[in-house]
Amino acid sequence: MIGAGLALGAACWGLARVSNLVLAPRTFLVLFTLAWLAYACGALVTAQLRGRVTVVVILTVSVLSRMLLLPAPPSLSTDVYRYVWDARVSSAGIDPYAYPAAASEVAGLRDTSIYPRLNHPTWRTVYPPVAQAFFRAVYRLAPDNVFAMKLALGLAELIALAALALLLRTLDMPLGRLTIYAWNPLLLVEIWGSGHLDALVLATVTTAALASARRRDGVAAILLGVGTLVKLYPAALLLLLPGRRRVSVYALFGAVVVAGTIAAGGFGRWPIAPMWRYVAGEYFNPGLVRTFVNEPLLALAATAAWMVVVASRGHAGSLAVRAVPMVAGVILLGANVFPWYVVWLVPFLAVTPSVPLIAFTGTVGFAYSFFLSEPWTIPVWARLVEVAPLAIAGAVKLR
Repeated sequence: MIGAGLALGAACWGLARVSNLVLAPRTFLVLFTLAWLAYACGALVTAQLRGRVTVVVILTVSVLSRMLLLPAPPSLSTDVYRYVWDARVSSAGIDPYAYPAAASEVAGLRDTSIYPRLNHPTWRTVYPPVAQAFFRAVYRLAPDNVFAMKLALGLAELIALAALALLLRTLDMPLGRLTIYAWNPLLLVEIWGSGHLDALVLATVTTAALASARRRDGVAAILLGVGTLVKLYPAALLLLLPGRRRVSVYALFGAVVVAGTIAAGGFGRWPIAPMWRYVAGEYFNPGLVRTFVNEPLLALAATAAWMVVVASRGHAGSLAVRAVPMVAGVILLGANVFPWYVVWLVPFLAVTPSVPLIAFTGTVGFAYSFFLSEPWTIPVWARLVEVAPLAIAGAVKLR
């Protein structure tokens, strides 16, 4: 266990030492693979352990790995620069949804450190109201500071880690399963390396799962409402809350979404058009449906159908116990499977482990083979590596 933890830490140190991983994709893939192998060994050893020493080692390695990645400049994705830009626009008294960064109306806000790193500067922002409120809050404390934004998102992820520990205890599951979440290299890279907003989603869905496990479905619905105002997909979990008092639970969720929207300035502030442009315009690592038929609407329809099917399967248990099929389906059927979209699956894998899906959190990192060639594209071999754990599991199940 200690050896696996040291190997994971060494891999994180190596990743943090590379100033621009886009320019060193082979180095990234090698170090990420080594990190995942160390993670797999650690999870295999600790998953059934309950001792205090085990938990101390798990948490020590977790903190070390996170602190190694925190100072690293984001390079695999530059989304965090958009968070800072949106906050800068808001702080200047301008509606962040009104103009793309390249618009002349916001030309006076451009600089040489944030603006040049924005992806899609001609697109308007896609981030919902609570996300924007978070950006502004961090900006007030530390203006134009990417490190501060990463740190704030990292602290949100630590809330998820703490909630998961309480959730495992509530469900009387071994705390050794924390390794499945806390050492996961995909989560470490995407949250602590790249600084993705999905950290807030992790915090909301994990605390919602804890509330559901403690039979506080109203609290769970409120938290899922907040999560939906960060990114839309936590709404899928609302369908998994137990049937008791379902109408009131749905009403609470709706009230949170409506109240948050009104507080942000009304439904006109929802970036529906930019969101659709993002879904339809991006074609990076397409999901299952879009791989074969490049029609984003069909992918959305398949995702909605999957949600209904999973929700209609009347299995007993709290949200946490039932979440894996729902979350996995939403990810795999989506228009694009960006690696950071997968991280909200990871806490639920600690509750209901699935070897193929845990393996997928490693193989999806091969989407970054995108940077191996010019023009950027994911090679066929990398796509095959990505889906291999799921394809093998499916073939075995069909035997």
